[in-house]
Amino acid sequence: MKNTILAIIALFGIAASACAQTINWQAFQPEQKHLVYLQTGWDYSMNFGAGYGRKFKAILPVVANIEYSFPSGERMFDDFKVRIGGQVEVIRRGSFSFTAKAYSPIRRYENNLASLFSFGGEFSGVAGLYKQKWFVAGELGFDKAIATHIKHSPAALDNNPGLQTGWYVPTGGNWFYGVQTGYYFHANGISLKAGKMVSQGFKNAPFIPYYLQLAYQRRF
Repeated sequence: MKNTILAIIALFGIAASACAQTINWQAFQPEQKHLVYLQTGWDYSMNFGAGYGRKFKAILPVVANIEYSFPSGERMFDDFKVRIGGQVEVIRRGSFSFTAKAYSPIRRYENNLASLFSFGGEFSGVAGLYKQKWFVAGELGFDKAIATHIKHSPAALDNNPGLQTGWYVPTGGNWFYGVQTGYYFHANGISLKAGKMVSQGFKNAPFIPYYLQLAYQRRF
């Protein structure tokens, strides 16, 4: 029973993994402390999102940010993902940069069988070549739904009365890896990333295991 429920969670994409916006630290001007962005792409389904980041003075460059995204569909705001966290530039050697990112994703998904609500952790590293007007980099990360609450629909309970509503810990997680690039002009930027997802056990993957994201950014 439990294995069946966890398989449903993975199938529904409650651990969807398209990663947060990467910062081009070289593009930031000294007076620029804020970053806003709009994004769209494929992450289990067509989705849209927006985010805000704030740059802070510290020993290392740090940006804290929050973003909201939702899939397209008849009811566009019933399912959602909120990601809260930040990123820090750990290494810079000339044009080479390595950034570490840590986020806490909160997700909701509902269909005819169940509604799912989860929270978890997302950790990744991005390394590449960064210039003031462009960058190209690779990313590797892991996204884990630590706890998921499942509420079964009446239709699902009619078919299987043994289903239990409640919290399940731990639940699904995904590895994700890919490449990304961006171009910057004045206070604006356009970035593109693409990659692949695989389950934490490296045995399963979504029906379409790839993600793609296009974003517009503005710094001020």
